Amino acid sequence: MGFTIQDYNLRKTFTIEKKLLLFAGFYPRRTSKNKYAYVLGATVNLFLSIAQFLSMLMQLIVNRNDLSKLSETLQYFITHTTFICKLTNFVVYKKNLLNIEDTLEMPIFYGFSHNHLKLLKQKVAACENVGTVFRVLCVAAVAFWALPPYLDPAKSKSLPIPGWFPYNVTDYYYPTFAFQMIGIANTAYTNSTIDILTWMLISVASGQFEILKENLKDIDYGSPDWTKTNESFKNCVKHHREIVRFVYKIENTFSKGIFLQFFASVIVICFTGFLMIIVPVVSMQFALLLTYFLCMMCQVAMYCWYGHDVMTTSNTIGQSFHMSNWYDSDLTIRRDVIIFLERTIKPVTLTAGGYVTLSLTTLTGILRSSYSYFAVLRRLYSDL
Repeated sequence: MGFTIQDYNLRKTFTIEKKLLLFAGFYPRRTSKNKYAYVLGATVNLFLSIAQFLSMLMQLIVNRNDLSKLSETLQYFITHTTFICKLTNFVVYKKNLLNIEDTLEMPIFYGFSHNHLKLLKQKVAACENVGTVFRVLCVAAVAFWALPPYLDPAKSKSLPIPGWFPYNVTDYYYPTFAFQMIGIANTAYTNSTIDILTWMLISVASGQFEILKENLKDIDYGSPDWTKTNESFKNCVKHHREIVRFVYKIENTFSKGIFLQFFASVIVICFTGFLMIIVPVVSMQFALLLTYFLCMMCQVAMYCWYGHDVMTTSNTIGQSFHMSNWYDSDLTIRRDVIIFLERTIKPVTLTAGGYVTLSLTTLTGILRSSYSYFAVLRRLYSDL
């Protein structure tokens, strides 16, 4: 007997991310329970994000002629601006998540053997491990932002990030320090959760493609029960169609945010690399930059990795079919098979903003662009 939704509910694969975003006030709700706490959470998060943005924007204007300070401010300003844009996109399309949840309860995604379920569980477990590593990096980066003023004598009474305030910061240092750290933690908390939620949904889609491939191989096309064979094949066709629709729902919900993330990653990786060559290696600042650099690399790399995984998995559906005894099938089924295989020739791809395909090729392009801008910055700095 195949596994059921009671055995393994696909909606529970992202339970942690859902709870975290509900606490932040951004995940869509089906009931009005705890409405005021939900609205309060969203209001506080938005206030912190916008206030942090305005503070850094004014600092950029003040330090526009200082390349070193400008780079230091831009490093976090671009990340924060991208986060606000991603969050806006998430809020605009958040109702799609309820539709995605409903899709994951469709019977077509269940009923397969428990051996096939292991393929899906492996994908989900691997994504959970990656998400854990990414969260640890984010926590480490936030901690390193807080430590320099206390452990580095040169940074005594300095703020975690550059920012302009309409008062003498020295007089209100600790409240200002707390405000910035809460803002940084809030950005890391919400931004990383949206990222991991996206990766998890893509992993589920990839796992479903793996199950589909196994089902196509398991069909006995030489069976005398032609009706049963035809029904099994049509179920595979329906399964493929629903997986493709599921992938497009993910793309419609997150693609604009991913596009902004890619654009920002090119600049942030460039500026972070530039700052790493002008600060002492044995310093808290270097440790912060290294951790932040790893966060940004992990963030953009995982989008490309999981997008590439869906593309390659869907691209090998035809190969899995040809590993079966399709040559023993009835002529009527063969006609349907030809149509189905023509559809599977084109791999299912996820795009960022409808323009950039999520793939390892895109990742190398991002890194190449970052290095090009880094080389220009290094040349400009050496000429000063």
